[in-house]
Amino acid sequence: MRCIYVILLCLLMFVTSAQESQFSQYFSTTSFLNPAFTGAIPNMTLNTNYKRAGDEQDNEYQELIQTTFTYPFRKFTSKFNQVGGAGITFFKESRGAFSLYQSTKILLNGAYTMRLSRLSNKYLIFGLQGGIVQQKIGQNLRWGSQFSRYLGIRQAEINGHEPGYDDSLPGEIIGEASVFYPIFNFGVIYTAFDNANFYIRDKTLTVGLSIDNLNRPSFAYDDAGIIQSQKFWLVKTFGSAKMELGPRWYIYPSAFVAYSQGNIQVNAGTYFSTFVSSIRSKTAVMLQTGTWYRVGDSIIGMLGVQVENIKVGFSVDLNSEDFGFDRAGDGAFPTYEISMALNLNTKSPLGNVSSPIF
Repeated sequence: MRCIYVILLCLLMFVTSAQESQFSQYFSTTSFLNPAFTGAIPNMTLNTNYKRAGDEQDNEYQELIQTTFTYPFRKFTSKFNQVGGAGITFFKESRGAFSLYQSTKILLNGAYTMRLSRLSNKYLIFGLQGGIVQQKIGQNLRWGSQFSRYLGIRQAEINGHEPGYDDSLPGEIIGEASVFYPIFNFGVIYTAFDNANFYIRDKTLTVGLSIDNLNRPSFAYDDAGIIQSQKFWLVKTFGSAKMELGPRWYIYPSAFVAYSQGNIQVNAGTYFSTFVSSIRSKTAVMLQTGTWYRVGDSIIGMLGVQVENIKVGFSVDLNSEDFGFDRAGDGAFPTYEISMALNLNTKSPLGNVSSPIF
C-alpha cells in the first residue's frame, strides 16, 4: 500500500510540473490571460467557460471549467472614470484517463487603473491575483484486482464496463493523495483608445505582460521536509488592436506568447466583427468570428455573438497538419470550448467593443 501511495505521489509531481493547461478563447478568460484585465472590465460581469478534449477513457482527455465574477471600481464624476476592479475566479481541471489528475483553484483578483494624462485616453493597469490551489489524484482509477477473466467483450458492452474490468469489484484505497499550495500572479496592461465614448470608439490598442507562479510555490517534499518540486514562472505577453474596416465593420489583429522553462508558445490571431442589427434597432446585436494559430500545434476557429448584455462564444481546435478536428484519439470527441458572459449592469448595455469578445 505504501508503495502504491509513493508511486501516485511521484505521478502527481510529474503531471503538475507539466505544461499549464489553457483555454482557447483567451479574451473570454481574461483573468487567466492577465490579472490586470480586472481593472479594464467596465461593468459588473459574470462569465464562464467550458473546454473539453477527447473521451474520458483516453490518456489525452482534458476538461477545463472556469467561472469569474468581476466588479469595477469607479470614481463618481460627471464622466465615466474607472479606477480599478476586483473579482473572484473558480477553476477546475480534470486530465488523463478517468480524470487521473485533478486541479482546483480559487483566486481573488484585484486591479488598479491609472490614467496617464487628463488630455488623452491612455491608461496603465496593474493587477494582482492570489489564491489557493489543490491538486490531487482522481479516485476513478482501475486496478488489477478489478480484472475479471469471466467478463468478455460482449458482456462488457451489455454491462457498460470496459472489457476485462468489473467496476463492481473493489479497487485499491489510496486516500486523497492531494497537495495544497498558495499561488500569486501579477500583470500589467497598457491600453489606449481614440474616444472615451464607448459608442463611437473605433481604434484601440491593448498590450500586456504577466507572470504566473510569482511566488514559485512548492508542491512536493521528501520525508525530511526538503523541497522536491516547485512551480516555475510562466511569463505571458499579449497584444490586440481594433481598427475600422468600414461602417460597422472592425478587425482585431492579436498575438499571445507564453514562456516557461525554456519552452515558448507563440499564438497569432485575427477577429472580425460587425453589428448585424439596424442602426435604428433598440437591441444591439454584434457578430464576431476569429481564428488563432498556435505555431506548430493547432488552428482554432471561433464564432461568437453578443446581444445587449449577453455574449456567447464557441470554438473548435483544428489539427494544423490536415485542418481536421483535433482529437485525443480515433473516434474521440474533438477539442471544443463554449463561453458565456453576462453583463449584470442592465443600465449599460452593449454599445461598442474595445477588445475581442472571446
